[in-house]
Amino acid sequence: MCTDVALLAEKDADQIALDDLSKQSKEQSGANAEITKSKVNELRTQIKAEKEMKAALRRAQKEFLKSLENAVTIADPLSLLALSNEQLNEFIKNAGFSSAIVEFINQSDNIDKAINKTVSMVSPIAPDLPIIQQLDLIKVATAQAVFDDVIIPSVASGVRDSLTAMSLQVPAKQAISGLAQKMTQSTGTQLTVINTKLSMYGRSVSASLADAAGLNYYLYTGPRDGLTRPFCKPLINKVVSESQMNKLNNGQGLPVKTAGGGYNCRHSWTPVSEGFISAANLQKATAADINKANARKKT
Repeated sequence: MCTDVALLAEKDADQIALDDLSKQSKEQSGANAEITKSKVNELRTQIKAEKEMKAALRRAQKEFLKSLENAVTIADPLSLLALSNEQLNEFIKNAGFSSAIVEFINQSDNIDKAINKTVSMVSPIAPDLPIIQQLDLIKVATAQAVFDDVIIPSVASGVRDSLTAMSLQVPAKQAISGLAQKMTQSTGTQLTVINTKLSMYGRSVSASLADAAGLNYYLYTGPRDGLTRPFCKPLINKVVSESQMNKLNNGQGLPVKTAGGGYNCRHSWTPVSEGFISAANLQKATAADINKANARKKT
């Protein structure tokens, strides 16, 4: 769902998206309906992944805070403060966040399987070693973009502030309590990054499979409810060519092929063949549709 998440509670927005997509599948027939049903499964997998990551992040934070508290009881806070950025990042991972990284990889695998199931309905593809290696590299790069570039640096900054306070005789429990509060405050932003990156990974899977099969058309599917962004509305249930895709601009500085409408977008691309487009009687996007999406104006 491409949405202003402040409008509804997260679980309500998720259910609206699922209900709307399920309704679409009932209004359709044949291959088109089957694709949409498979997309419902993809969306359920995505939502479950986000919930699992939210729980994993909370567990990681709790485990790390305990580990840090134990560490400062057996070592001078100054010795930890003297760690290099790389050393501190490794400490943070090993002291609690490694489990969240593993969970991220596991959820990426689940998304991978759901998308493969959808794509196989259009063009049966047996992923060969090069595709598998490509997806593994993308998966690792995605995890690094989440943890190495966002979550771990954010935690490290708070840890250094806490250690500095301890070195100035602030009680450890008080300093760690302040760190816990900072981590809680940053959780919302971190989950937005996690959710967006999981979605982007899913679209990267679709793009990789399309390249392997030589497919140059993509069906854009997802909710068409009142929460849908103006960028997405003109494209829903329409087929976009590779050249049209390159002209699209979601206005968020993110590539449309892997980010769709942008942050928190629930829409996705499915590579389709000319034969499938004809058999399923799919509608191709026009130049006017592309222009309307790029205008991003509410209608």
